[in-house]
Amino acid sequence: MGTLVLDIETASPFEEPSANANDTQYYEWVAVGLAYANEFHDTPETDVLFRRGSWDSAYTRDLFEQLFEWCDTREIERLLTYNGTWFDGKHLLNWARELDDTTDIEFQQRTEALFENHIDVALAAADEYADELWDDQQILPDWKAYDLADIDNDSIWYDDYDFPDTYLSEIDGPAVQGKHIGQVIGERYVDNVDAGIEATSVHRELTRLLEDYCRSDVADLIDLYTTLGGPELDDTYCRPPARFS
Repeated sequence: MGTLVLDIETASPFEEPSANANDTQYYEWVAVGLAYANEFHDTPETDVLFRRGSWDSAYTRDLFEQLFEWCDTREIERLLTYNGTWFDGKHLLNWARELDDTTDIEFQQRTEALFENHIDVALAAADEYADELWDDQQILPDWKAYDLADIDNDSIWYDDYDFPDTYLSEIDGPAVQGKHIGQVIGERYVDNVDAGIEATSVHRELTRLLEDYCRSDVADLIDLYTTLGGPELDDTYCRPPARFS
């Protein structure tokens, strides 16, 4: 039985959330990064699943179906996330419930089953490195947790991708951040797919950037989990759906 890592990427195409807002109404699902390893010491296999159309709920349903199909081919003992209690799990479950109102496929049940043995590594990192938390922080940024654990987690740099000079000009900073996906990149990706321009060089480069970023979000979480204690964390930091819905 192996370990699965999951991290979703979202956009806010209709209404930008205020600072620290986390209501699902603000977010639409763009992609999910996945990693899986049978044994902790194995190099995990990684994959990225993308939204394949517009913001219509049919494409949210399709992304769930891609996710479930991917997971069904693997024996999963536990699911790891970084802050999935607050974000990934909450929004996936809410989207699943919305879909259940319009289809006879039980998306909520499947999502709850996936998160039944969910370990939120961010909570373990916050306890282990509590002295590093600012007064208003409940968890550490993942890059900080990796740094403290002496794990080399790759950053994704815009200079490594070939975009027209003005294509991402509204983004500040040299490295890709989650907020960039939410504010600009995720919406641009989906708009390109909806417009049918996936074959353009700019969209191919945007896809490559997103794939690299999503893989970096999941590739090293098993290492962080084992560094912090591995299965000894499971009872304390297990967050099944009933604890984050």
